[in-house]
Amino acid sequence: MIQLDSSVPRKAIAEEKRPFGWAEALFILGIVLYLATRFIALDKFPIYFFSDEAIQTELAAKLVENGFKDSNGHLPIYFENGGQFNLSLSVWLQTLVTPFARSIWLTRGLSALLTTIFPLTLGLALRDFLKRKYWWLAPFVVSVLPAWFLHSRTAFETALGTALFCAFLYFYLRYRMQDRDYLPIALLFGALTFYAYAPLQLVVVLTGLVLLLTDWRYHFEGKKIPWLSVATLIILILPYLLFRIRHPESLGRHLSILQSYWSGTAPFMTKLGEFFNRYLKGLDPRYWFTAKNGDLIRHQMKGMAHFSVLLAPFLVLGLIKTLGKLKHPAWRMVLFALLVAPTGAALVDPAITRNLVTLVPFAFLTCIGLDSHLRWLGGSLRNTFFPVAIVVLALLGSSIWMTHTAINKGPLWYRDYGLYGMQWGGKELSAEIKTYQAENPDAKIIVSPTWANNTDIIMSFFLGDPLPIEVNSIKDWTLNQKDLDKNMVFILPPDDYETAQSSNKFTNRELIKTLEWPNGETGFYFVSLEYVENVESVFEREKSRRAQHEKSTISLFDQDVEVTHSPLDIGAISNAFDGNTNTVIRGLEANPLQILLEFSEPVSMSGVRLLVGLPPHILYVEISVEGKHRPLRFGKQSFGTEKNEWLNVNFTGDYLVTRLNLSLKENTANPEPHIHIWEIEFIQK
Repeated sequence: MIQLDSSVPRKAIAEEKRPFGWAEALFILGIVLYLATRFIALDKFPIYFFSDEAIQTELAAKLVENGFKDSNGHLPIYFENGGQFNLSLSVWLQTLVTPFARSIWLTRGLSALLTTIFPLTLGLALRDFLKRKYWWLAPFVVSVLPAWFLHSRTAFETALGTALFCAFLYFYLRYRMQDRDYLPIALLFGALTFYAYAPLQLVVVLTGLVLLLTDWRYHFEGKKIPWLSVATLIILILPYLLFRIRHPESLGRHLSILQSYWSGTAPFMTKLGEFFNRYLKGLDPRYWFTAKNGDLIRHQMKGMAHFSVLLAPFLVLGLIKTLGKLKHPAWRMVLFALLVAPTGAALVDPAITRNLVTLVPFAFLTCIGLDSHLRWLGGSLRNTFFPVAIVVLALLGSSIWMTHTAINKGPLWYRDYGLYGMQWGGKELSAEIKTYQAENPDAKIIVSPTWANNTDIIMSFFLGDPLPIEVNSIKDWTLNQKDLDKNMVFILPPDDYETAQSSNKFTNRELIKTLEWPNGETGFYFVSLEYVENVESVFEREKSRRAQHEKSTISLFDQDVEVTHSPLDIGAISNAFDGNTNTVIRGLEANPLQILLEFSEPVSMSGVRLLVGLPPHILYVEISVEGKHRPLRFGKQSFGTEKNEWLNVNFTGDYLVTRLNLSLKENTANPEPHIHIWEIEFIQK
């Protein structure tokens, strides 16, 4: 067993009665600065209001409306978002604002207020347990971290989870170095972190295990079992266990939706190697201290690294200082937090939202480094007022500058305001729609969904539920003939507007009004449309062309294989044979979706299996075998599941196959199915 215990007795640090002095006053000033830089123009920056923010309030309102029960009459533990159960605590907290009119201010404001837990508990931990003289710098330091500035001004649950993780560490130190009675409180904040944000589940569990092992002697000193803490832990775990019993497939489905390599078929050691590669990226200085970090632009402060480069030397100094004091429980806990923080993000693709918790140990180390440097200057100079004043003014000025820059220049930082960029327009477009509906009550407004994720959720947040508009793509009217009347008003982003114009299916296109992006370019077009007179024949000709199969060549079994397949609208046909269960192909409209493989050299196989989507399917496999004149035909039927499933077809033997024809049919009443295939594998003996 690891024994890194120090000579700290049970209650080595007693409650100290501290007079209110200049340090406490400066700490409060720092907290005020932090709150001000979170709340000023909160509805203007970030410039988007994302669906993952809106859904927090949406789900909270439905929770209250349903008497705090789900559709099965149970008290919900996790809430579904985008096909996965990944929301919990944040939704429950948003019920506090449901009595009021929905607004960005309230949704983000509640989250921003709760993030104050981070600088507050950081400063107290530095004062009470690390005994830093300049502990009060904590809120000033946290205020100037670019990644934290951006995300603490959103309602993303990652900021909530990060703040709670810092509180978990603080109360653990109170238990470890002050009073054993604080252990249940530490466990409570650990559980709140666990339920706040899915990637932090692994972080909390690993942190708890490390602290259990390294402080083993302290935990069980006198061979007394802390029964209250054990009972608390059991109570806190029970909701999660109950959720897993009710939804045993949710974890695998979550990883699959996130396209995690853990949901693939690679060997365990390969996955473990991939985990460590991604783990190291979460600690890579190039990721944290350079502006080119590879994250989505809506998660970046343009031209700024995730962590302030000017603070990097103090972080390194703090790390050196910490490594020299590992025998002390508080100091080694900081190091453990640093080593464990990137593990949750390493389960999938590292991104700042999943890596945000790493800012907690970074902030600890930076404050330690600043404190050490200022103390060193204090030993060299007669008067330390000026260096301390310079540090405070620099942090204060940086925080104010960052806030001013983000609010005033942020709208023009990135010029991609669509789906793959800033997803701007939820608030602004909703306001335009309300105005237009008031002036034109008979209008049937149809909003394109292609400019943001889950556009219906964003629109519902601002316009109410049920939606007074329809959310639908213009492609529904360009791929197939649908009802179209003069009262319909389509709201289209530029790409969809161009699609409508170039389709040659519409006449009398009337541009009613436009809504500009922040850069002055047209972001949304309000238009009315009519079909051309001969549109029926146009659709018939196009449908006939779309029915023609496509051909390509892929590499399989060390040979070039000719593939003939039904048209696709998502993915290349090679995606189905790349060994990656996270890539997908989707049929344009064919039902069944057909794929024909012709091998130049016969391939020995005894079956085939497909990873398919959720609806019921019927799969037929026809193979031509070397030496046989007639093809052999096999089939399998699935009845649909709540997650993707492998559909296996085993042949009656092992055959040398020269030609293989797959036919996958969605067995539903859906008139316009889009058949999904994530992977096709061949069974060989």
